[in-house]
Amino acid sequence: MLGALQFGVYSLLLPVVASALYGLGLAFYRLVLDPLAKFPGPKLAALTRKYESYYEAVRNYEYLWRIKKMHQKYGPIVRISPHEIHIDDPDFFDKLNSFQGKWNKDPFTAHQFANPGSSVGTIDHDLHRKRRMAVLPFFSKTKIYALEPVIQSTIDRLCTKMEEYVKDGRPLNLRNAYKCFAADVVAEYCFAESGGLLDKPEFSLAHWKEHQQGLKAGLRARYLPSWYLPVVRGAPEWIRATVDPAAKHFEVWHRDVDGPVRRMEDKKNEDFFEKAGHRTIFHELVNSEILPPAEKQTLRVIHEAGAMVGAGGESTSQVLTALTYCLIANPEKLRKLREELRTIMPDSNSPMPTLKQLEKLPYLTGCVKEGLRLRTGKIARHQRLPRDQPLGARQCSGLNLANAELYMAVPSVLARFDLDLFESDAWDTEMAVDAETHSPRLGSSGVQVYARKSTF
Repeated sequence: MLGALQFGVYSLLLPVVASALYGLGLAFYRLVLDPLAKFPGPKLAALTRKYESYYEAVRNYEYLWRIKKMHQKYGPIVRISPHEIHIDDPDFFDKLNSFQGKWNKDPFTAHQFANPGSSVGTIDHDLHRKRRMAVLPFFSKTKIYALEPVIQSTIDRLCTKMEEYVKDGRPLNLRNAYKCFAADVVAEYCFAESGGLLDKPEFSLAHWKEHQQGLKAGLRARYLPSWYLPVVRGAPEWIRATVDPAAKHFEVWHRDVDGPVRRMEDKKNEDFFEKAGHRTIFHELVNSEILPPAEKQTLRVIHEAGAMVGAGGESTSQVLTALTYCLIANPEKLRKLREELRTIMPDSNSPMPTLKQLEKLPYLTGCVKEGLRLRTGKIARHQRLPRDQPLGARQCSGLNLANAELYMAVPSVLARFDLDLFESDAWDTEMAVDAETHSPRLGSSGVQVYARKSTF
């Protein structure tokens, strides 16, 4: 009897002792033996990622500013997690962000949106390169020039929607308006279905609230096991609402692209392009003779489409909003831009210039470049795991499309409307929260404006 009792006690203590020994051994390794142990930084950050997760999940994504304070205390190179160092040295920028060599994406970042089939969710360098090269030709300058009628027609829809606010005398949210515009453009290019966000009330305010909640669920998932988000997404709605209420909003990306992808698979080439009037990315992909069958499976394509539509709307709208705000807030700069625009469009009723004409305007080009400098789209930290040297970076595929939207949308809006700021200032465009994208201060309603009949 006593022996059985002792055995039971030992059976209970053994896992506890083993866990304690493992924890002590892991702590000793990370603080003493790990190759990163020689770099300065908070010891708690070197011990566990829970230090980072506290500033992200509890303190509302403040780790970026915590890292800045680390550099002020420890110098240009600091250890910010058990597996990562952070470098704040402009002389090292080109080497760190070289496009040479091979590098993998850190699984910590890659699994956060549960879309391993997308380029953004791909860990392996070679697979990422293959997937990126499959879509890259669709974003060449030639292809974007061919897409110009689609961009302009979507701008026209945006301006038509803004005219409703002129008539009603209501303020409109520029960020949401530009999000709808950019997301509808990329969805039209992907599927020949715009998504109709510009046609929904209040520039799809309810949609973007869901989108933001889903983004936060994904960011929080970085600090949870890689299986967490797929399991929660696959659970019944009542379980999702209990375990993680924000996770139900994560479905917004996949829900919005699931239908268009499946409908595309049923369409024939000869009928499809005649009706669409332009080439589409995912119809070409699912009918590609180059990609292997595994890369054309429905779920893989849905993952890629969700990432592309989500990124295409969010990143471009940030730059458009900041650039428009800066011009409204600086009347002299706006006057100079309008004077330049009048050289190719005498009044607000003139036909909009072509993209090539707009790209030749020096002051507009300066404005676009300044907007890109101020707002770079995604700003979250993305770790790299080099497979050989030197280190490297992954570049956005859609730069040419984003540039075209900037060159075309800003002149169109500022020529057709006079805009007055409403309860908005520079803080509504500045990044205060590192939530993957430039997020303004808590409580901000974004950049709001009154649109009036143009005096252009």
